[in-house]
Amino acid sequence: MQIRAKLTLQFTLLVSVIVLVIFIVIYGLRYNYVKEEFYNRLTQKASTSAKLLVTFNEVNSKLLKKINQNNRDVLYRENLIIYDYENLKVYSTNDTSGFKISSEMLNQVRKERISRFTQGDFKIVGILYRDRFNRVVTIAGAVDSSGERDLKNLQNTMFGLFFIVIAVVAVTGWYFSVRALSPISEVIKQVKTIYPQNVNQRLTIQNPKDEIGQLTATFNELLERIGEVFRLQNLFVSNVSHEMKNPLMKIGSQIDVTLLKSRSEEQYLTTLLSVRQDIRELGQLSNTLLELAKVSDLNHSLMYDEVRLDEIIWEAGDLLLQAEKDYQVQVNFTSELEEDTQLVIQGNAQLLKTAFVNLLENGCKFSENHSVKVCIRFLENQIEVQFENTGAMPQKEIALVFEPFYRSQNTANIKGYGVGLSLVNRIVKLHGGSINAHTNGNTTFFTLLLPYSVGHK
Repeated sequence: MQIRAKLTLQFTLLVSVIVLVIFIVIYGLRYNYVKEEFYNRLTQKASTSAKLLVTFNEVNSKLLKKINQNNRDVLYRENLIIYDYENLKVYSTNDTSGFKISSEMLNQVRKERISRFTQGDFKIVGILYRDRFNRVVTIAGAVDSSGERDLKNLQNTMFGLFFIVIAVVAVTGWYFSVRALSPISEVIKQVKTIYPQNVNQRLTIQNPKDEIGQLTATFNELLERIGEVFRLQNLFVSNVSHEMKNPLMKIGSQIDVTLLKSRSEEQYLTTLLSVRQDIRELGQLSNTLLELAKVSDLNHSLMYDEVRLDEIIWEAGDLLLQAEKDYQVQVNFTSELEEDTQLVIQGNAQLLKTAFVNLLENGCKFSENHSVKVCIRFLENQIEVQFENTGAMPQKEIALVFEPFYRSQNTANIKGYGVGLSLVNRIVKLHGGSINAHTNGNTTFFTLLLPYSVGHK
């Protein structure tokens, strides 16, 4: 069932119950009023007749009957009966009435002084009237045809009004639900037109303050993330295919050239060494891509322990110097170290070591003297680690260095794939930190901020 139909049905049922309860209350109040009014009229007739017959000696049963016959307030099938203390009928206005009086009823009236009875359509009132000499029971009964007719008319009127109200509520409820949900219909229509080819298209927000507007804004944010994923995916696929194609073609070309004719042992050895170097570069690229994919999948499953940042930096430097003997790494503390706990953070030692190796290698590789300077500074809730090298970088390219496979034009003659800094950026974000780059003359700085606790900034 559609939401608009469900809302209309719920709204109609709610209003129906409210209207039905109101009508029942009105009918019940009217019913009680009509019944009480009729009983009061019967009581008044019974009391007046008994008083005239007993109190005034000049009034006998014949005269009282004439008086009642001339009374304009005559009820339908009315009968007024007076009994003496021996239950003998001393007066009656209509001996052919449709209700009967039993001795139990008379005794009940004498006991309660005033009683009400019902026989079929008849409503009956019995009262006990007495003075110093007489004690009589007066019974008055009649059919309230006028009251029943009024109640029947009220019932029919309410019955008709109920269905009219329900019909009006259903129509208006459907109309307003369609109007209220029209923005959602528009959003659905726009979403159906979005494909991978036009993922940059955004939904129109009609009212940013209501829930539908907020939902539409959330869809737009989702589209932003999806668009970024598509962009990175396309960039990743194109660059990976390009970067892996070059060493493979180079390896194939060297083998094809070598097989054209017989070579000396030294020439074969030179070819094999070149092929081995290409294979190593290809393996290094594969390992880096695997690490990049690994940190992308471990956002919620990494194990964080207390690690000393200085020890990880020294271990990363040792790994780099073992591979590249001519590289130089210098580590300084720009803030005074008061206690060892200032160097302890929550983190994953292996991933942090990978990030520092990439930053150190990047600094040494692009520095003119193949050296990098590391400065550690202690802040209130985080540690700042700055990597400084003398390699110049255009200011306009600073914002792109953390993009996968991006390489500056000034580094075309230096081996690399442009994946290391992207890997560093993701590792830092996994630790709740941040990294930025800037240049000052011929010096490039990479500033890394790591909180003491993961997720704390």
